[in-house]
Amino acid sequence: MGNDTRNVRSSETLRGQLYTFLQALRGRPFGRFIREIRARERLDSKAYDRWVEQQLAWMLGYAKERVPFYQTGAWRDTTPGGRAALATWPVLEKGHLRADFDTLLADPQPRNTLIQKTSGSTGSPVRVAMTYHADAWGWAEKYAGRLRFGIPVGASSLRLSHDSRPLRDSLLGQKCIPAFTSEQMVDEALDYLRRHRPMLVEGSPSALFYLARRFREKGVRRPFVPFARIGGEQLYGFQRTAIESCIAETVVNSYASTETGALAYSCREGSLHVCADHVHLEIFNGDTPAEIGEFGDIVTTSLRNTAMPLVRYRVGDRGRLSPQNCPCGVPQAVLLDLQARSEDQFQTADGDVRHGSELVSQLDEFYADPATDPVRQVQFVQKNRVEWEVLVEIAPAPAVDNHALPTLPAIADGLTIIVRRTFGQECRVEIRYVEEIPRVSGKLRYYRGPAASDG
Repeated sequence: MGNDTRNVRSSETLRGQLYTFLQALRGRPFGRFIREIRARERLDSKAYDRWVEQQLAWMLGYAKERVPFYQTGAWRDTTPGGRAALATWPVLEKGHLRADFDTLLADPQPRNTLIQKTSGSTGSPVRVAMTYHADAWGWAEKYAGRLRFGIPVGASSLRLSHDSRPLRDSLLGQKCIPAFTSEQMVDEALDYLRRHRPMLVEGSPSALFYLARRFREKGVRRPFVPFARIGGEQLYGFQRTAIESCIAETVVNSYASTETGALAYSCREGSLHVCADHVHLEIFNGDTPAEIGEFGDIVTTSLRNTAMPLVRYRVGDRGRLSPQNCPCGVPQAVLLDLQARSEDQFQTADGDVRHGSELVSQLDEFYADPATDPVRQVQFVQKNRVEWEVLVEIAPAPAVDNHALPTLPAIADGLTIIVRRTFGQECRVEIRYVEEIPRVSGKLRYYRGPAASDG
């Protein structure tokens, strides 16, 4: 290791230690929690399950005694205890958080409590109370997951995010660029990566995919940094391929929600491990627990949040738990086939129902075709059961060696095939080329339903 590399690593270590110390002073001792998580990662599966059983039993007892909501209605006859007792608890829905926020608060409230609020992108916003310690457990799960790849707290990074905080970013060695689509943003990101070669790039999958496509237009054909940490959206194969071609050697996947914090983090084997040190995760079919390996709704139980313990809370996403352990040796369960926004269902031409992600997953094949090089992003918009519009954000011809116009028929044919293959051959598909597809906080929705078609 050269002197420059040693100096960089030493600087990252010092930054991480300082940031961890300052957060502990603020009531968020995530450094201690990281050590606990990593120690439990060395347990075998049986020992780890015993620890989860004990933590679950403690939290159900606390929730039953301290939360007024769990003493009423369908929750009146629930019992404290471990997994067997959890079977007596009904599913908690987002509507309960909206309607019964006050009675879901623990009484008395713990000190150092904050209120988090979802963005409302999947409906009306939801509020949740969270202790500083519960918040710090979410941070600890994130940093412990990064440490599986050798990424320390304080690792130099480029973040595509609107959440710019100069003091925090300076302490952590982060460069924060809003995930806009402007030429200035792309050039700024490219210049920073070339000059500083950080260890990490962070952002949503759609933002990093877009950046990779823009880099490709500029002649970039190899990654700049070791790692890209993505989160906030469902990750698709075509996004991973593009990111690992032009930005980072390895994509590190993560999954979280505002109401619960970190939910899963990937390992070097590529498995998405449940963050079971602070949340218990189940899969449900409606109101019934699914069998291990069966696909269904993700339902979580807080193990650390004493301000508002959410027991069997339906997050709004879908997936399944693997019946096999991961070969990496981490004892936490593996979450498979994560499907975001379970309510994003669309009717087919014959009246059946399909999830929008079935369209997007087929972009793996679409983007593998060199004829699609001019396509930066696409968005499928359903007008009604048989009418679709596909917005195509396309690069100016000079950006793709003047091949944009000759390939437009192939692009249109490929997208039309995807719609008809998924929703019926009767579907009528209009392809509309646009300069820019609107984003929300830097994220792109790859599909929209009839209710949003005019927006």
